[in-house]
Amino acid sequence: MKLDFLPPDALRDGVVHHYCLHCHRDSVEWRTEGSRRRAVCRVCGNDSDRALVLDPAVRWWTDSEGEYWHETAGVFVRDARGRFLFFDRTAFPFGLTIPAGHVEPSESPDEAAVRELQEETGIVGHRLKHVARTPIPGDGCRRGADAHLWHVYQTVDAVEADVTVELGPEGTTVLWLTPDEALNRPITYAVKHLLTYYKDVLAVL
Repeated sequence: MKLDFLPPDALRDGVVHHYCLHCHRDSVEWRTEGSRRRAVCRVCGNDSDRALVLDPAVRWWTDSEGEYWHETAGVFVRDARGRFLFFDRTAFPFGLTIPAGHVEPSESPDEAAVRELQEETGIVGHRLKHVARTPIPGDGCRRGADAHLWHVYQTVDAVEADVTVELGPEGTTVLWLTPDEALNRPITYAVKHLLTYYKDVLAVL
């Protein structure tokens, strides 16, 4: 997504903006319908899975072609049987995902990975190793970016499969799956990309 329809001051005023993707007005409210989060425009009434969100608490930029990018950290939590922790997302993009989220400007990707793991699953105290740094064009999120720079991590030690998982508001239905099992499920675009390219690396503790 490109930001060419925005007023110039919106890119540097340090304020959170929620723009409707239909009428381009800063007029979106987020509502939960069932278990899913929706963007509803107060001006035109458009009801969508997404909006364009500019948030100074999220690390973002535009590239030389004007594409809007976010930076993300995600963690593959592995058990002793070679399975990984997945859960269903309640916000776009829908499908099975791993614990992951946007990197904040004040933190490193390593710090973001630890924070997101705790916030999304309640899992703490596990060492993480860095697996990959990879850009994924075409990876859309509910905040309007269609491209993300991913920092991918894996738990160093196998996690007990009966570990207590306390999902946050963006997740339901915990599943433990091998990479091949996950690739045969409805998984998010980014997670499919990561499993396709890095499943052999992830298989090694």
